[in-house]
Order: sequence, then structure tokens, then C-alpha cells
Amino acid sequence: RTSSPVDLKSFIQSSMHTDTNETAEVQSCQADNPPEVKGDKYSHIFCICHINFSYFLVVLDRLLGEIAYQLDRRILSHVFQGHKRLYGFTLLNIPDKIIEVRSYDGYRVHLTQRYSNLMDRLNQLGYKATLHPPFTEFIVNTYGILKERPGEYSTQAKVYNNPDFLGKLIMSTAPRKLQKDLLLVLTCLCNMAEKDRKPLLLW
Repeated sequence: RTSSPVDLKSFIQSSMHTDTNETAEVQSCQADNPPEVKGDKYSHIFCICHINFSYFLVVLDRLLGEIAYQLDRRILSHVFQGHKRLYGFTLLNIPDKIIEVRSYDGYRVHLTQRYSNLMDRLNQLGYKATLHPPFTEFIVNTYGILKERPGEYSTQAKVYNNPDFLGKLIMSTAPRKLQKDLLLVLTCLCNMAEKDRKPLLLW
């Protein structure tokens, strides 16, 4: 795995403070195949470190899903700015949702234009409306998303919003065949964050 210019050591240390649900999840996985350690003096410490490191790897995987999820929500929020709840909205059904909007025709035209303009902008970066929506859905379903929101000024928040770190994460964690499209997803997310003048990841 490649290193990051970000203070990764501090990130790892802060990531060790797990929430109850995620710790239980990792512990249950480890219970099936507990590490074999001879002797009693260091076995307990080894098990704790093993669980914490396993948790850290879970977080890294979920960050991959979080990147994809954040782009999906960013696109939906951009197109349907007047909608506070987007339950049931996906990138694949945006055209259908625009038609379903119970409003005057002018508003539907406005939504269609917003969607078209955004797709034109992202297309210039390499985004394909027929390819990447199912791709990001696959990534989210495969890796999940972060379960715990980082503190606004925490080390995690700084790292999560660092494009360089996320790019290195993709290259060092994701399978090679997924890296190209994941990097494109990250590029699109960075572009939208820059245009919106908001943090890279929003909660």
C-alpha cells in the first residue's frame, strides 16, 4: 500500500476509537477464525491490535463506497434542489422522477435542463450516464458506506476530504479493474465540490 502525504498515523490512531456496532461486526468476523498466538503474556494485546487493524481495513473499504455514494447524492441534490427528501431517487431513474414531479411543465423543463447541463459538464471529465450510475451502485453495494460521521474538525474529516488521500486509497485498496472508473468518480466529485464551494464529502 502506498503512503499518503496526510498524517496517516494520526488517522489510524483516531480510527481505532470504534463505535459499538462496527467493533462488534469485526469481532464477530474474527471469532470465526481467531488468530493463533502462543503464550498468554501478549496474546490479549495481539488480539486487540488485530481487531483494531481489521476495523481500519473495513473503514478503508467503506470509504470507497462512500466516494461513490457521495457523487450519486451530489448529482441528485443538484438536479432536485427543491426536494429535501430524495428517498426512492436514483441516478438511473432521474428522467422518470422528473416526469413524476407534480408541478407545472416549466419546472419539469427546468429540472431537465439542470440535469442535461450537469451531464454535459461531467461528460467532459469522462463520465458516462449509461455506465457510471450502475457502476457507483455496484460499488456502494459491494463496499458499503461509512457508518459513523466524523467530527467536523477531526482528523478523519480532514483525511476524508483530501482528494490526494482518496486517490491513493483507490490505487492501493481497490481492485485494478475498478481503479480507473473509481478515480473518474472521485474526479467528478471534486469538480462538483469545487463548483458548489462545499466540502468534498457532505453529511
